[in-house]
Amino acid sequence: MTLILKNLKIFQPGHLIDRGNIVIDDQVIAEVNAGSDHSLQGEEIDLEGLMAIPGYIDTHCHGAMGYDANDGTLESLMEMNKFYQQHGITSYYPSLTVDPLPKLIRALETVREAMPLNSPGKIEILGCHFEGPFLNPAYKGAQALESIIELTDETFALVEQFSDVIRRITLAPEMHKNMQRIRDFVKLGIVVSGGHSGATYAEVQQATREGMRALTHLYNAMSSTRKNGPFRIPGMLEAGLNIKELYTEIIADRIHVPDELMQIAYACKGPDKMFICSDANRAAGLEEGSMIYTCGQEVIIENGIAMLKDRSSLASSITPLDKMVRNLIFEVGIDPAVAVRMASTNTAEMMHIADRKGSLLPGKDADINIVDPSFDVVMTYFRGKRGYWRGRF
Repeated sequence: MTLILKNLKIFQPGHLIDRGNIVIDDQVIAEVNAGSDHSLQGEEIDLEGLMAIPGYIDTHCHGAMGYDANDGTLESLMEMNKFYQQHGITSYYPSLTVDPLPKLIRALETVREAMPLNSPGKIEILGCHFEGPFLNPAYKGAQALESIIELTDETFALVEQFSDVIRRITLAPEMHKNMQRIRDFVKLGIVVSGGHSGATYAEVQQATREGMRALTHLYNAMSSTRKNGPFRIPGMLEAGLNIKELYTEIIADRIHVPDELMQIAYACKGPDKMFICSDANRAAGLEEGSMIYTCGQEVIIENGIAMLKDRSSLASSITPLDKMVRNLIFEVGIDPAVAVRMASTNTAEMMHIADRKGSLLPGKDADINIVDPSFDVVMTYFRGKRGYWRGRF
């Protein structure tokens, strides 16, 4: 069936249609045009006063509503789907944190089971983000120390076994054989991110030459400038800000990174090389005061923040991506078109899925968020079928 979304302001890469139509046919965008004319006939929905933006893509999110990807159950993934589907996320990569290997293997098997269940009208699981366990213990953040392990031939074989599932991996390039294995991960089609790392600027440069594509949660759990006698040595943070090829991920909850640091990152990276993630844990959507288990240990939720019980470290976030887009626009001062790009287009390009995701162009999957002037999501299409709506819809 052909569906026509009419009279919308439409965000396209580098271009804004002030009043136009989106024609959806067979799960994809068939046509985008300005004005009142359209070449195809079908069911029409008048969305006067609203805006169409690409569906959000979250490459780094651990859980929601008391469930976590590390649980290793289809129930957990399906409940996470329900939560994220209500926040404008049309596709995502459940993120696995460090845990004992048998538990990680079960979680990977479960993501593999869940991927074929994708269907129009529902959020799409595109694989998973393996955040660890090949990290630097000194930059573990909230990750459980006892579950951080070395990348050996045996543990690489585990990644290879699940290379159809693992689409992104976060590692510390300076540790053990991690640097030497970056090219091997890339050959498997896995996007390599640097994070939870004490790498120097030179080590990040080398890792980038080897094929590392991004940095995980910029400013958090990574090295920065340090002194060696009278001299200053830049770290992973400075490398991320300065190396043009690297994509940099930001947790835009205004807690992990204050507005001023996001503004500095944007000034360095520009509109094309920053993307946002929720890094949301199982407490997303739960009440204040909840105690949860994540990253291999217990975490307390208070004042909208997830922290270790001793308050020594933040532990992921509880803020979904749609709220982060509004933060960028209305608090950080990022142009709306750029903020949307950071939640969709840039993410799709970083993950090598821009051929079908991340923008409202003909031939792309019809993953579409309909938002009001406050950028609240009022309706979402998942590959051409409406899967979320509120109010008059």
